Formats: sequence, structure tokens, C-alpha cells
Amino acid sequence: MNRMILYMLTLGTFLTGFAELAVVGILPIISKDAGISISQAGQLVTAFSLGFAVGTPIFVSLTQRISRRRLLAAALLVFAAGSLLSYFIAGYPAMLALRALIGASAGVYLTTALGALPKLMPAAGLGRAMSTVMMAFSAASVLGAPLGIALADGWSWRSIYLLLGAGALLVMLGVLRIMPDVEGDVPAGLGRQFAVLGRPGLAAGLLMSLLFSSGIALLNTYFVPFLQDILGLMPSYTGLTMLLLGLAGTLATRLGGGAADRRGPPAVILRSLAAMALALALMPFATFVFRTVAGGLASGLAVSAAWLLAYSVAIPAIQTYFVRIAPESANIVLGLNTSLLHLGVAIGSLTGGLLADATSTVRYHPWAGLAFALLSLSAGLASFAKGGVRENRPANAERPGRG
Repeated sequence: MNRMILYMLTLGTFLTGFAELAVVGILPIISKDAGISISQAGQLVTAFSLGFAVGTPIFVSLTQRISRRRLLAAALLVFAAGSLLSYFIAGYPAMLALRALIGASAGVYLTTALGALPKLMPAAGLGRAMSTVMMAFSAASVLGAPLGIALADGWSWRSIYLLLGAGALLVMLGVLRIMPDVEGDVPAGLGRQFAVLGRPGLAAGLLMSLLFSSGIALLNTYFVPFLQDILGLMPSYTGLTMLLLGLAGTLATRLGGGAADRRGPPAVILRSLAAMALALALMPFATFVFRTVAGGLASGLAVSAAWLLAYSVAIPAIQTYFVRIAPESANIVLGLNTSLLHLGVAIGSLTGGLLADATSTVRYHPWAGLAFALLSLSAGLASFAKGGVRENRPANAERPGRG
């Protein structure tokens, strides 16, 4: 596989992730400029996630006959059009509709890019390729809020959409120019997409992914107030701390893909979920026990970093796991998984908000995150026990029919 193709797909993934997360840090600015409430501005995030979660399986089903090259280009074109229209249109209903459109096109792009990798990459390098693409999404989650704030302060918040549209058009031209014409999957309707849920191991794996995403979003959405209000981190150091943690998480995502190739996805997933649960279980000790002693902030940051690194390692391993247990329907399964991941973001964010309203603090969010992590671990064990491990030998094992 031409490395330029992989890098082009990775850049497109960064844009889709950045589109989702760039507005999170500038909701007050959007609220003031558009004349809407903070909660209404927050619905722009929800609209994107719902568009991604609901639109992806529908459009993946309708476009399976289209070559991956043409479908990627079409998704980027719609993404660019939605972004550029968002730059010019100010009405709140139109803003919501365009955010949903951008989310759906982002979902189709990400699903198609991940589904094309097994047809472009040798089996031994699939996990590393997956981690490269997903590392871009992780990087977008790190840089989305800081870059969004910088653009909003230095130019305007709408300039984010202008840059997203221009970037998507450039990636589209690159895809059309250098990517081979990879064929699509065997045509299948929505019925067949959801029929894969009849496989117990796969259904349990998708449940694992949903719970995994929900638990991460529950704490991640309120991670800044957790750092400041509970751990006592000074606001002036918050940006740098988030950047350093995020960069470490991006590197961990890369390492997770290589580990999945060497050891097999199930082993990496189980270890990562167990490490997540342990870190979340230790967080209350950092907040309650160590807060009043020297080194309390350092211990809290260390445990938080361990949690972030653990889930970052799991991300590419989970993607690789689904490709390996359903290679004949990679796009279908990845489409369902990406939809569930974004549904998990909505569930986790909503749960975190309800918990914060009920308790007037984010002190108890690690406990709620721990519950999701343990449920995700249980679903993962069930998935592997019902056939997942047997179907997921490490990539370097010999497999019939693969060169």
C-alpha cells in the first residue's frame, strides 16, 4: 500500500474528528454570537453525534456497490458542502441540520476508510494501519478544543467551518488522484446489517464497544472540571496538561495497533479494559485521600493518565477485532461499530450531565465510569468466549487464502 494513501486517509480522519470536537470548547462564544442558550449550543454536538450514529448504517447500506475510492470522495464532498454552508448560514435550525449532515458524512467516510484498509494492507500490517488512522481521530480529540478556541479568538468560530470545508476538498482531490479503485462489499440491506447481531460473539463485542465509549465520554466530557475542581489543577495549567495527556494518548493509540498485530486483539482489549477499571477504581483515592497531602495533585494526574493511556491502547485493537471476526462484512460491522461508538458518546455525556446535576459535583464521575468499564469488560469476555478468540488469531499467524 502506498504510504501516501494511508496518510491521505489519516488526514481525512483528522478532519472528521476535528469537526466533531472543535465546538466543545467554544460553546459560550457560539451562544453569544448566534443568540442562543448554552444548552442550545450544546445541541450542535448532539446533532453531529446523532447524524453520525443514525446516518452511517443507512448510507453504508445504500452505497455498498460504489467503489471505495468514489464513496470516500463523495463523503468528503458532502462533508465540505455542509461545512462551507455552515460558515454562511446563521439560522439555528439550519445549523442543527447541517451539523447532522456533517456527522453523517463523517461517519460514512470513517467507516469506508477503515473498511478499505483490509483490501489495501497485508494482514500483518493491518493493526498498525488501523492505529495510524485512529491515531488521527485521537489527535483530533486532543487538538480539537484548543484549536477551536484559538481560531475563535483569533478569527471567528465560523472560520472553523471554512477551514474544514477547504481541507475536505483538498483530501478529496488527493483520494481521487492516488487511491486505487477498491471494490465495495457484497450488497446488503439494513436487514443484513442488523442480522450480524445474531452472531453472539459479534453482538457481545458491539455491546462491549458501546459500553466502552459510554464510559469514556462520561468522564471525558467533564474531565476539565474534574481536573480543576476535584484535583485542584490551576486553570492556567489546564491547557498544557490536556495537551500533554492527549499527545501521550495519541502515541498509545499507535502502540495499541502494533500490540494487536503481535498478540492478537482480544489480549490487548482485555488488558486495556482491566487497566481502565483499575485506574478508575483508584481515582477516588486520589481525590478523597491524597487531596490534602503533598503529591495529591501528582497522584491524581498519574491515575488519570493511566486511565487515558489504557483506553487509547484499546481503540485500534477493538477496530482490528471486528475486522478479523467478520472479514466478509468489514464495512457493515465497522459501520455498526462507529454508530455505536457515537451513540455511546451521547449516552455517556448525558449520563455525566445528569450525574453532575443530581450531585452538583463531578467528584463521583469516576465511579460511574468504573461501572461502564466493568460492564464493557464483561461483554468483552462474553464475546471472546463465544467464538471471538477462535476467529482472531494474531495477524502474523498463517491464515488460509491470505498472502
